[in-house]
Amino acid sequence: MPLHPTILAALLAACILAGTTACSTPAPAPPKPPLFVRLGGMPGLTAVVDDFVSKVSVDRRSKRSFEGVNLIRLKASVVAHVCALSGGPCEYKGDPMALAHQGMAISKEELSVMGHYVDQALRRQGVAPEDREALESMLDKLGPEVLNK
Repeated sequence: MPLHPTILAALLAACILAGTTACSTPAPAPPKPPLFVRLGGMPGLTAVVDDFVSKVSVDRRSKRSFEGVNLIRLKASVVAHVCALSGGPCEYKGDPMALAHQGMAISKEELSVMGHYVDQALRRQGVAPEDREALESMLDKLGPEVLNK
């Protein structure tokens, strides 16, 4: 049944007076900040890297890969790499993952141990589940290079 012209005019007037409420489309949500920001910026990212590297480097299942490694230098390199990958202001100048891990014979188990500690560090830092998943997905893509496969 068609609306009477008076009712239609009243509805249009109500929409005009209401401005941008129910009669208009909502404004798009502001874009999400880069993952780097959602991870807590440089302080948050540094805390996560320090946490997981400190743990994975002494775990009996993975510590052999860290023997003789300068952990301070490694942590700085990982921070720069993750910062760059996650949209931060850093430029990663280290070796490609395949070259950096060449000859180390890192196993899938060792990589899994690292993933566990990364996830735990992100949780302790209070990173939201969707942001943990986003970072872990980025890191998972590096797996074949780290395993040299």
